[in-house]
Amino acid sequence: MQTSALKADYGVEITGVDIRTASPATLQEIVGQLNTHGAIVVRDQDIAPADLVSFTRLFGEPADNPRKEVTLPGFPDIAVISNKIVDGKPIGDADAGTGWHFDMPYERRPGYCTLLYGLEVPAEGSNTLLADLCAAWDAFPEERREQIRDLVLHHSYAQLASFKGNTLTPEQRRKFPDVFHSLVRRHPFNGRLALRPCFGGSKGILGMANPAGLNLIKELVEFVTQEQFIYSHKWRRGDLLVWDNNCTLHRGTPFDKEKYIRLVHRTWIQSPEEHYRDTSDPTQMGRAA
Repeated sequence: MQTSALKADYGVEITGVDIRTASPATLQEIVGQLNTHGAIVVRDQDIAPADLVSFTRLFGEPADNPRKEVTLPGFPDIAVISNKIVDGKPIGDADAGTGWHFDMPYERRPGYCTLLYGLEVPAEGSNTLLADLCAAWDAFPEERREQIRDLVLHHSYAQLASFKGNTLTPEQRRKFPDVFHSLVRRHPFNGRLALRPCFGGSKGILGMANPAGLNLIKELVEFVTQEQFIYSHKWRRGDLLVWDNNCTLHRGTPFDKEKYIRLVHRTWIQSPEEHYRDTSDPTQMGRAA
């Protein structure tokens, strides 16, 4: 197995390994690379859905996909991201992840890591952009850090659904109550602080009236997604891209859907219980020590 940096101080490219046949020690080394560097891309994989699920389990228990209609038949842990039409019907979500976000902000325990496996990739566009939130915090002006360090974001699945023109069922409202997450968090593995704003699905900032709260979130998203913090992943067929949502915002770039087909399988892992306090109660929020 060979490794090289994707970007200075963020991300690792891994080559010369087949995750289907790799030794347990090699697989654990891959997990360690993610926890240390924030993102990994394992090149040249040729895997079946069951292999993807098995690899995902190295990082934890696969999380549920709220949108059952875009999961892979027989594999509820795998969401299909694609503009492909089969028998006159779309096989997946063609518009997933077009705005900057971290995964599962609407959960009490948001996403830990997200895995994308590229089966069909456009020759142009459809890059995945990853923003390094630890580097963003390190570059954030010292005089403003104390102003934002204790702020708490109010996240809502209902708000996120409304952006996409969807209305939650009563069952979904019970399953996904509003939650609260600290704007600045200490990374559970490497100890670095991360500035982690997320606009999609956010109702604002606790104790700050809108539009001031939403405007501040927008300003911070614009700060952390400056070019200096971005790794742009140009897809190759067989790429397995994994990022850590503790220190990463991500989004996809557009592509010509009339000219190209994109087919990606996604799995994700929810953060373990020990990484989060009761984030359904904003009074339990505190500064990242």
